[in-house]
Amino acid sequence: MKRFTEALRFIGIQSDVVSSEKVVAAIGGTLAILLTYALSVYLIGPEGSIVILPSMGASTVLLFAVPHGQLSTPWALFGGNLISAFAGVTMVKLVPDIYLASALAVGTAILFMHLARCLHPPGGATALAAAIGGPSFQELGYWYMVTPTLMNCLILFLVAVVFNNRFHWRRYPMGLMKYQEVKNNPDTKRILPKHIHQAISQSEVVVDISDQQLKRIIDLADEIMRAESALGFELEVGAFYTNSLPGMRWSVRQVVDERAHKELSKYMVVYRTVEGANKGHSDSCSLLEFADWATEKLQPSRRPK
Repeated sequence: MKRFTEALRFIGIQSDVVSSEKVVAAIGGTLAILLTYALSVYLIGPEGSIVILPSMGASTVLLFAVPHGQLSTPWALFGGNLISAFAGVTMVKLVPDIYLASALAVGTAILFMHLARCLHPPGGATALAAAIGGPSFQELGYWYMVTPTLMNCLILFLVAVVFNNRFHWRRYPMGLMKYQEVKNNPDTKRILPKHIHQAISQSEVVVDISDQQLKRIIDLADEIMRAESALGFELEVGAFYTNSLPGMRWSVRQVVDERAHKELSKYMVVYRTVEGANKGHSDSCSLLEFADWATEKLQPSRRPK
């Protein structure tokens, strides 16, 4: 069983989502590609559309299947595709060999997207299409950045905004998300006498103790209390939590992933800060640390404020 679990972790099978979310993503993607394909055929004809549409199809998956992902932001969508289109056209103009130009187009697009902080995987296909798209794309030149790339991105973006915002839990872009407090009456008590008693029984000291020994017992009691709190902490991947601190220290984190472990100090939580201090920053910590940080669980508000 252990080897089977390790094999699944190595393969990286994704977490499941509720059936309604699967259906919503599929319907939104269908509508987006239908409109995008119609525009592409109108602007550059059926043959050219065959080359450019795969990158738009990949963008559609991101915008409708993972609308709150960092690769799905508006800056990633527009910046990633437009920068990649520029890289592709430039390499075609500078490098006569089609094979080398294609490879450089994708490599340069990756570099530029990293530098501009708008990494968007479909951008690689956008850059490649400029290199292998044939005469119709070569005639477009840098106009390829406007039509069909920019026009297709605009369609995808508008459909994503209108469609995703029909559902309060997947408003797009992420900045439109609103939160309301979940009333779960958390236990706010800290160290209890039983924690002290348990700490004394686990420490090899006598009742007549020194300051250093007392500090050891207090620290051990704190560890026991934290472990007990973490065991009762209900971590949910995809959920939002806040530290409820005032002013500039307030923040909201979304749990992105977890790495379960029998030892709580090694039970890792991967999160992304979506509001407040360090917004946009991704990091990880132990379940103990996350349970100490989080004071409230939030959920998307049905009614924008």
